[in-house]
Amino acid sequence: MLGLHLLVRSGVLAPVEVPLVGEAVGAALGAPRLTAVAQVVERATEPVVLYAVGLGAVVLAWSRGWRRPALVVLVAGVVGAVTSPVLKAIVDRVRPAVEAGLTTAGGGAFPSGHALASATVLGLLLLVLHPPRTRRSALLRGTGTVALLGLVGVDRVWLGAHWPSDVLAGWLLGLAIVLTARAVLGPRPASGDRAAGR
Repeated sequence: MLGLHLLVRSGVLAPVEVPLVGEAVGAALGAPRLTAVAQVVERATEPVVLYAVGLGAVVLAWSRGWRRPALVVLVAGVVGAVTSPVLKAIVDRVRPAVEAGLTTAGGGAFPSGHALASATVLGLLLLVLHPPRTRRSALLRGTGTVALLGLVGVDRVWLGAHWPSDVLAGWLLGLAIVLTARAVLGPRPASGDRAAGR
């Protein structure tokens, strides 16, 4: 993560990112229907929406007696929600193409709040709060998660809201938060009685 930030600061990524985002925004301006779908995705994956979904899952888990997993996920979610605006303020990276009028995003660009929130919430819910119990379940969840994260990442660049490195930083931070939460929680019981995870 620090290495990525240093690359961003050095400008070494600019020869790749500037034309890439330019092409994406140009394509978005030329495809209004597809862009309208992307704008729906943007609104549906707003960090406040995703963290609200995560909070609802925590409340449900707590009510079912899964106290310790719920608490770990709650703390991890708060870390994710706080990390994004703090880093945005510190790095203060300019967004690539908000002047195109395709996105409602504002503030700093690095890291992507949408990418961070989606990686954090999906990871916490699918790997920590409700971890897969079979290889098939793990494969299906992993495939679905990667597809959704990819959709969010493409959406942020397509609308000119973020540079690709902003999205990558969000994903990496989300992954770090999820893996830390998983390590703190430790192995889950093999039985279906998750009350043992209190």
